[in-house]
Amino acid sequence: PLPPPTMAAIVEQVMGWFPEAGGAQAIAKPPSLSAAAGYDGEDRVSALPDDLLRNIVSRLVLKDAARTASLASRWRHLWKSAPLVLRDVDLPRPAVGRVLADHSGPFRGATFARCRFAYHGRALADWPRLLASKGVEELVLVDNVCDPTADTLPLPADVLRCASLQRLFLGFWTFPDTAGLPRGAGVFPYLRELYMFLITITDRGLDYMLACSPVLETLALIFNKTPERVLLRSKSLRCVLLWLSMVEGEVAVVDAPLLERLVLFEAPTGGSGEGDGVLVKVKIACAPKLRVLGYLEPRIHQLHIGDKVIKPNTRASPSTMVPGVKILGLKVNFGALEEVKMLVSCLRCFPNVEILHIESAPADGPTGRHLAKFWREVRPVNCIKSHVKKVYVHEFRGDQSEFEFIKFIGSNAQQLQAALVVLTKEKFDSADQANELTRKLGDHTYHPWAGKDVVLLVLGPNPKDGVWRRSFRKASDLTVDDPFH
Repeated sequence: PLPPPTMAAIVEQVMGWFPEAGGAQAIAKPPSLSAAAGYDGEDRVSALPDDLLRNIVSRLVLKDAARTASLASRWRHLWKSAPLVLRDVDLPRPAVGRVLADHSGPFRGATFARCRFAYHGRALADWPRLLASKGVEELVLVDNVCDPTADTLPLPADVLRCASLQRLFLGFWTFPDTAGLPRGAGVFPYLRELYMFLITITDRGLDYMLACSPVLETLALIFNKTPERVLLRSKSLRCVLLWLSMVEGEVAVVDAPLLERLVLFEAPTGGSGEGDGVLVKVKIACAPKLRVLGYLEPRIHQLHIGDKVIKPNTRASPSTMVPGVKILGLKVNFGALEEVKMLVSCLRCFPNVEILHIESAPADGPTGRHLAKFWREVRPVNCIKSHVKKVYVHEFRGDQSEFEFIKFIGSNAQQLQAALVVLTKEKFDSADQANELTRKLGDHTYHPWAGKDVVLLVLGPNPKDGVWRRSFRKASDLTVDDPFH
């Protein structure tokens, strides 16, 4: 902490920053402050080295940083070279351009999230160009459209010339043609995180970003009109999220030696696949460090491992396995035989899974099937028998087919420590239904469990679940061990 005389000097000099209702009249200083401190009138803060003063200024809101120019002659130009964070919410819109033009850079961060760029044609041309020249490190550029379904503006190509970027969030844009843009690892040599929200982008555009970002670790496509194919070729990627994003053809991990996490969340159906036309191919060719995968949905996804297509009758072999996956998420309708068969085939492909998340998908109509005979006769599944320690069954409705699956897990999982059954909100809100399902679960699991001291928990949905499940930042946080928990 600064000594009292210095603190008193700061208080005295910043009093003029606060405008009163009638104008920019200074607020009176508390009369006892300098007297109690023995303040002698010396400006000790201004005597500090420039680098330290810039560090102080860089921690202020931008409009306050600019106001430090009025403190003393020593401070007049400091804010223009201090690394600042620019947010359009902190300034009148006309002032944004002036700050960008006057400040020499760098900017630690810049956020433009409340502008409708269709009304600011000149700004749309100037701001990205100025940011590119001022060494911006983190950029949030969102076109604040009134109608999210309306056509989006082309993303200013100058954004793709910000070589200093480390984190980039783009929202409501159409990705530009990259034909005339520079290429190679020098385009985004420092970019580690890329988030694209409601971006219309082609295969070529996504390939361009991956090829030009040699240290990119996180790629998130959120509500995107994504390309027909998402081909992941990157020596640095660790986490990829397709968050409510439509892919019409395939998601292929072609060559991603460091990829740890591939999250496919609530993918809309699409594509021009065979048969019913809704299959999206999920291909895993080279991902030796892949640890987290999900949610795979047999109704939507067709799993490929190497050059093998995984089908209900596929036999497990080294060429059809991804041994590194420890956390797996699947979404399945337990009343649909073909989906249940695919569930078992998928489990055979990931022999070392330790945490299994199963989301019970509602049937399109009554199936009248509980598939008890299937679960009694199915051959042992290696990951269930020898490795699974925790099983989560989400969106549990109490259908007999769901009970049969839990019985299968309980009687086969020798390493199981906990089975967590999460009821749907509708079932949990009714105390009678919740108690009845809990009783039935107890009745169906009275037989000895294959594991020792297994804990069976019947839970209600997290009241914040609707928000959490849409928290792409949490899902992309690699310090969070289980993104599906």
